[in-house]
Amino acid sequence: MSAVRCIIGPMETSPRRDVATRLGGYQELPSRPWFLAPPLRVESAPHGEVLTMYTIQSRDAYETLANDGVLVGDSMLGWPEFQEAYAWMLRQMARRLPGAPSAGLLWLWPTATRKQLLAVAKQARGSVLMTVRVERKRVLLSEFLDWHTVLNRSLHVPEFPGESDEEWEARWNELDESFTARAEPYRELPMRELRPEDVVRAVRIR
Repeated sequence: MSAVRCIIGPMETSPRRDVATRLGGYQELPSRPWFLAPPLRVESAPHGEVLTMYTIQSRDAYETLANDGVLVGDSMLGWPEFQEAYAWMLRQMARRLPGAPSAGLLWLWPTATRKQLLAVAKQARGSVLMTVRVERKRVLLSEFLDWHTVLNRSLHVPEFPGESDEEWEARWNELDESFTARAEPYRELPMRELRPEDVVRAVRIR
């Protein structure tokens, strides 16, 4: 099982700051091929008061950060099929991080390896790989694989200490088969289909 963690980091809205001396424009950034983009030494210390993390952002996102002095996530830019999962994660953030922005999420890695960053960078040419340091109180840590059970609406089966991947997979399959059998009557709720005879009124909205 991968030990990579995903991070959701709220960037607090603040008045515009002069960040020209801290962040140059996109064209001013050093340009590196994907296999040289990650730092040679990747820090991994997710339990400190200040976290060193890594994030890949689009050119537009980087320029927003450089020009406006703040970057706030926008969940609506995510895939439509994941909006329910994003909303769930935002609720978790609101419970644990009072005052966090409610608009969206910014994703970073606090425990990535250089090999993992290379795999992502290879698919992100033209984007910006940033190393950031953020106070722990601004961050909601979540386990990478556990988060994907929310995204995929699958059964969450935590790994036991000392359990091998093969043992976990066998246990997951057994539990999933039982869960799927019990959930089958509700799988298509709230409705499987809608028929013309079901409609009692319809208007065209201008």
